[in-house]
Amino acid sequence: MTSAMKTHDLTLGFLTLGAQAAPMEVLDAAAAAGFGAAGLRVSGRNPGDSWPSVDPASQDLERLREHAGALGVRISSISGYYISPATEAQHLLRNVEAATRVGAPLIMQGCFEPDLARVARLLAGYARAAADAGVRIAIEFMPMSALKSMPDTLDVIERSGAADNVGLLIDALHLARSGARPSDVAALAPGRVPIAQLCDAAARRPDSLSLFDEAMQGRMYLGDGGLDLAGLVRALPPGTELELETPVIADAALAPAEKARRAAAKAQAFFARLG
Repeated sequence: MTSAMKTHDLTLGFLTLGAQAAPMEVLDAAAAAGFGAAGLRVSGRNPGDSWPSVDPASQDLERLREHAGALGVRISSISGYYISPATEAQHLLRNVEAATRVGAPLIMQGCFEPDLARVARLLAGYARAAADAGVRIAIEFMPMSALKSMPDTLDVIERSGAADNVGLLIDALHLARSGARPSDVAALAPGRVPIAQLCDAAARRPDSLSLFDEAMQGRMYLGDGGLDLAGLVRALPPGTELELETPVIADAALAPAEKARRAAAKAQAFFARLG
């Protein structure tokens, strides 16, 4: 990918503001910092979980779409229910409905269902429904999830028969901790990677942090750690959405807009050096 990226070319991921960041808050912060797009979590991670400021039975999702339009911020993706033992097909269809109602073209999908045959079965119907709605799915592999690596995820996608509408979400931290390299990303077939989440982190995971804790507490702004971010950005296919996912624990007390501005400034410095 080109390194000539401006803040307006980048997407603000909700996690940059914190794990419980409300969607309206994310949109406002994205606009304040000059991001062109935002990725929103619009439901809890599992059925029955509540989520700030979103009641799918009301017009909250439509209000998000209207607010984003008024701000000039594109909603690039949504995150909804994980695929997990508690998830049924109806819950995944709600992800599709939510994406359609907010106008997002992409669902970012996590998976914590250890029965991968069930995952493939669920994914088949889920992907068909998403395709019918004009929405694509990007599955995030995470070493602490059921899909721990890129090969695991590609295998499930192939088994589901849904490869035409399901791609990979490449998270810089999870890529590194899974043992993969940017060269593995460069070797993927065209069209496999609709979105990548960028952050920095220590070159090696600190012994004091679990994989999950590092994902929530050990991320750094771009350029502040030891990951091969330059290699990853160069390996990504042209047109890949670049989302910043930098919930820096030292800045947790800052206002949302200030967190977004700091993430943007650090990203601009990184891309300037990369250029």
